[in-house]
Amino acid sequence: MDLGIRGKKALVTGASKGIGRAIVQALSAEGVEVIAASRDQANLEALAAGLWRKNAPLHIFSADLSKESSRKELIGFVDKTFKDSGLDILVHNVGGPKPTDTAQTSAADWQAGFEQLFQSVAELNCAFLPGMKERRFGRVLCVTSLSVMEPIHGLAISNSLRAAVTAMLKGLASEVAAHNITVNCVAPGAIATDRLTDLMAARMAKSGQSEEDYNREYLASIPAGRLGTPEEFASVVAFLASVQAAYITGSTICVDGGKRRSTY
Repeated sequence: MDLGIRGKKALVTGASKGIGRAIVQALSAEGVEVIAASRDQANLEALAAGLWRKNAPLHIFSADLSKESSRKELIGFVDKTFKDSGLDILVHNVGGPKPTDTAQTSAADWQAGFEQLFQSVAELNCAFLPGMKERRFGRVLCVTSLSVMEPIHGLAISNSLRAAVTAMLKGLASEVAAHNITVNCVAPGAIATDRLTDLMAARMAKSGQSEEDYNREYLASIPAGRLGTPEEFASVVAFLASVQAAYITGSTICVDGGKRRSTY
């Protein structure tokens, strides 16, 4: 299927590894010119070396979205790079905050989480939506988590602020739909990334289980019986960015191997 986005311009944050990297690769394969942004300059350079002009131009920019100054610099870079055409596809893939329990989360940690998870999404939307409205095309996508529907123990900041982001984007979707702009969230379940490996290691240490026992129990909770791959997740994002997905908006799509049991 031709997704109809060859020549479109995209920004993907959190792009240096895992899910973000796979999204950059998926969009690039469709002929999208991508700006890949992340704090990890070395991984960005490795990504660029592998994709440079393979299907479409790729640009990299080192940015820490938890800092206002860095967000402004990224917006300026996007405006300069795509000055003749503007941005068509905005993919928010903000890294997860540190694990904490709700009662043990400090005010400083809540504020840092807000800047990283919520404020960054809001500011980038405000920067690029006017141009999307003017051109009557836009795709805004946000990588969230199953925790927005079923809170995950030990991830208080992520549970709370990703849910807030989801609510914000749900409202935004109805505001911009008439301009041919779609706004959707994609919620990963157990996707094989460094983030999941770190979380699983912390849970194993806390439970005292062996790696073999923990992994067997964890995989048994997933109907598919395995972890998902970043590439499987990225293919969903690429479709939602396509012209074919023009009637899908205000939704949260779960990519979780059936792990989420709720019908809502």
